[in-house]
Amino acid sequence: MTYEQLSLINQESVGSYGATWMNWMECNHKKKVREMKAKKTFLSVARSVDADACKYRELLDREYERFYPRPATFDEIRKWEFTKAYYNDGTVMRERVLIPVTTP
Repeated sequence: MTYEQLSLINQESVGSYGATWMNWMECNHKKKVREMKAKKTFLSVARSVDADACKYRELLDREYERFYPRPATFDEIRKWEFTKAYYNDGTVMRERVLIPVTTP
């Protein structure tokens, strides 16, 4: 199995938020990544970041739906869904994913 194939399998197992966190950490915090890889905690931290981000996204989605009820027409629903995803995903990325977490 090649390194690229193994990397793809590992990124799939950590989820999209975990893979994004891994890429961000490798670009911005190389020393911490080397330390975590040496301790063999990099993937477990990525999985915990993904799980935490998904839970937070679900919470934000519920709160958004509570404060901004879903409209009835197709075009309004499309705009509502886009806006909800835009704001909630941005918040999850800023507050949960793009931070230098080092412990699971």
